[in-house]
Amino acid sequence: MSATRKSVLRTGAAVIVIVLAAIAWFVWPRPSGLLVLKAGTPQHLVTVSIDSLRIGSTAIDITVTDRAGATKDHAAVRIQANQPLMGHAGQPITATATGPGHFHATSVPLMMTGQWELRLSIDEHDSLDELAVPIWVGG
Repeated sequence: MSATRKSVLRTGAAVIVIVLAAIAWFVWPRPSGLLVLKAGTPQHLVTVSIDSLRIGSTAIDITVTDRAGATKDHAAVRIQANQPLMGHAGQPITATATGPGHFHATSVPLMMTGQWELRLSIDEHDSLDELAVPIWVGG
């Protein structure tokens, strides 16, 4: 084999390795980091914080205030994960109060990739408010 042919083969192999490394860099799973979503109804402002949005059980923090920004101290919050395109719906989970207007759900099941919505129910004993927050779960 000639030296020129060996050089072309080495260069081609190097290019293939570089291309494969670049593809791996872009598709390799990375921690998603904190996701903060804000939503509201005529009665409430809601902030949903997800530390690591991933397939499986996911912890979710929820902050609820009235429209003026005052925390809702005596509310109960339930969260249900639904995947509307596939018809999947998890069991509603009651979030634990962690402080005035702050709630935590330890294990919300997101069992596959795709579009999901978090359906929240805010029960203040004299009124029930509901809203849906869309999320996307990646691989």
